[in-house]
Amino acid sequence: MSPKLKEDENKRKGKNRAKLFLYIAIFLFIIWAMATIWMATTYKLNNESDNSDDFIKSKETESITNVSNKKEPGIDLSIKDSEEGNTSGKLDGDELEPSMETLLKVRPLQFENIETIFGSMKSPQEISDIHSTFGKEVVYIYHSHSRESFLPYLKDTIRPEEAYHSLANITLVGKMLGRAMEQRGMGTQVDTTDVVQILDSRNLDYTSSYNISRELVQLAQSENKNLEYLIDIHRDSLRKENTTAEINGEKFAELLFVVGTGHVDFEKNLQFANDLHTLLENKYPSLSKGIIQKSSNQGNGVYNQDLSPNALIIEIGGVDNKVEELHRSTEALAEVLSDYYWHK
Repeated sequence: MSPKLKEDENKRKGKNRAKLFLYIAIFLFIIWAMATIWMATTYKLNNESDNSDDFIKSKETESITNVSNKKEPGIDLSIKDSEEGNTSGKLDGDELEPSMETLLKVRPLQFENIETIFGSMKSPQEISDIHSTFGKEVVYIYHSHSRESFLPYLKDTIRPEEAYHSLANITLVGKMLGRAMEQRGMGTQVDTTDVVQILDSRNLDYTSSYNISRELVQLAQSENKNLEYLIDIHRDSLRKENTTAEINGEKFAELLFVVGTGHVDFEKNLQFANDLHTLLENKYPSLSKGIIQKSSNQGNGVYNQDLSPNALIIEIGGVDNKVEELHRSTEALAEVLSDYYWHK
């Protein structure tokens, strides 16, 4: 082969190799581009899915919060209808009906000495001792929903529907009220019977709570003919903004009266509630949210109030209130109750 032909052959082979490298490069570029597009698309879809989940979770949380904080339209929590002699307010949160499993669940406490914390609260003012029932117990305090608790003292939950405990519960508030009544000369019996335990032992559910507490009240009445006031202490299930009042720069757990209209003499109980509400309005404006009347279509409807004209449910605070706020309110309620008793 002549040198000229050999040179032309080498040039042709070089051009073919160059084309081959170009094709390989183009092919690799296409593969890389396709892989890049696929990865970007996958990432975008996953990211949108995560954002969507976060948005849904955010909306679910917002919905729960809005339901917890929502006020009924057109209803004032603290306005008294002087024409009718009644008060009206938002339906209380006490309508939650927890399962027995929830009620019996053992929950850890924020403070192990919870009874000492509640028991060590002292009256903020000097109390006159000019009155006395001289050993007679005239007030009976009890708790139909004995395990209603307070979230600030429970670990591992911030949910109102889980605010129940066998020790850190509404009976500690009943004890504070009882001490405050005793300091004002009114002999008081505080019944801290664990109604939930009795329900469990009898294989009953939460709806039977008032049947059990009725037995307790009737037993107390049979043993003590001096009992005049029958006070069933509860706490609301609403959140703090709907259960807290500020008076003279201090926070109080708001009070709410519940009167059952499912018996013939309920107007006497209603009058008792109205009298106490009016006294509270005069001494501690905004502390009382008013009175809710409930028929048998709205709950138990009687609430043991047929056993005495001076029988009431009084809700003190809600799931978020702390001991200091609850204590101030028990002191105010004891002051009003004792004034009513001694000067009615």
